[in-house]
Amino acid sequence: MLKKAVSSNLEYLTDTTFSDYYRAAASTFPGLCSLLDEAAITGDRLDDYVRVMNSLSWEFEDLADGGRGAAYNIAQKVVGNRQEGMVALLKCFSSTFSDMPDTDTRILDVLGGDGTIARFVASIDGPRPAIFTADLSRFMVDACMKHGLPCVRQSATRSLFKNNSLDGVLIAYGSHHLDEDDRQLAISEAYRTLKPGGRLVLHDFETGGEAARWFEEVVHVYSRTGHPHPHFTRSEMWERFSVAGFRDVRVFDLNDPFTLPGATADEAISNALMHMYRMYDLVKIANDSDDIINRVARCVEQTLGEIQVSKTEAAFIATIPRKALVAVGTKS
Repeated sequence: MLKKAVSSNLEYLTDTTFSDYYRAAASTFPGLCSLLDEAAITGDRLDDYVRVMNSLSWEFEDLADGGRGAAYNIAQKVVGNRQEGMVALLKCFSSTFSDMPDTDTRILDVLGGDGTIARFVASIDGPRPAIFTADLSRFMVDACMKHGLPCVRQSATRSLFKNNSLDGVLIAYGSHHLDEDDRQLAISEAYRTLKPGGRLVLHDFETGGEAARWFEEVVHVYSRTGHPHPHFTRSEMWERFSVAGFRDVRVFDLNDPFTLPGATADEAISNALMHMYRMYDLVKIANDSDDIINRVARCVEQTLGEIQVSKTEAAFIATIPRKALVAVGTKS
């Protein structure tokens, strides 16, 4: 437990101060709490930090705060909706890029939302890493806590973890929400918190690519919150990793489709399209609820491409194509 008392009365999670959160987390997830930097989570510094987070976070908060967190979390109930991409990202933490990291590998999912990747990892048979989920959004971390997952509310640009404490850091499925100044800070914080030899895996959708067009032409136009966020370029990833001090940097394309099941081919397609509608909260895409499927389908095909359906023994699977851009670097 903390040597210093935490006296903050600020709301760190919903109706929960940091001290209340820490007492619960230290009992349930002592492994996570042992990695937190005591100086960062006590005293006036913590108060200032929570105030800043509370002032900045809105896009993935609840509807009452103008956010789309509730719709996003409904979509993530199907935890394997991006399983191909998530498996590939996790394998980037292995020395061969082809094996799943083992249970001794501790990875921080910096933009982890309600714990989608952690919940997906829990469903995997065989070796699997320990995932700690972090997010700026109070609403997201509230949901992650309810799932019983080790998590912490923090900013990507100011980690609460100790120096040299993590085997891996993942910044994925939202890195474009970091603005120009914050990107280098987030990458440098990953470097600070990684052990020597640890890896940072950064995932985004390349500027000018099909997935970036989906965000620009569909999400920004039809989402409840809009999407005024520029994406990464290959050269930017290279430069930012190099500035932070990473070695052996690789930047490459990664297949990252959405895959949704259904009892029939039509049901699988419908599930996939409604998943896209909820995940991005596309409330402005249709005036009539009966027209949502058709409108989303048209937008998907015009940006991401044609939906494919395959048959397994258990179900039909609808696949919405999507290609991601990934950078991997190792701490010297």
